Amino acid sequence: MAEEKARLSESAVEWYVETSPKGRYESHNKSMSNELTAPARVQPSFPWREDEHAPVRKRPFEVEMVKLRPGKWNCPRHYHSEQWEYYIVVSGRGEMMQEQGTPSIPMEPGDHIVQPPGWIHTVANTGEEDLVYYVIADNPDDEHCYYPDSDKWLGADTIFRMQRVDYFDGEE
Repeated sequence: MAEEKARLSESAVEWYVETSPKGRYESHNKSMSNELTAPARVQPSFPWREDEHAPVRKRPFEVEMVKLRPGKWNCPRHYHSEQWEYYIVVSGRGEMMQEQGTPSIPMEPGDHIVQPPGWIHTVANTGEEDLVYYVIADNPDDEHCYYPDSDKWLGADTIFRMQRVDYFDGEE
């Protein structure tokens, strides 16, 4: 079994880099919460945790450190069905891009920004140095995302497009 970690230094976590085929989107990420592997403590008031057959519970939140180089966007614009995201800007300058026609939110060191479910967003580095920020997400069950610029959905670890069909299509 791997060593259980309840504490880590962000300097010990490697950057994971994801780049789109044409290069508009490029994010460097450190997933702090994925590196913390300490199991939940068993509490007498929560007997389901003692049941070896109980479903595995995911973390109640995710924490990532993100670095964007100048001119790069984190990901395509999207919204979350249930998830809240909380951003803390460490260094650099950028913009939280919103729905078409909605002004972007400036981002600079010391800013705290919240994105509730249903708000279309992404982050763009509009400055001349790396934009570094933390994003903390509440990681709800039954979460899905919609990407309005490409009419795609993300749900259950699958990306797809929906199509309109008749109510009884495929039923008889």
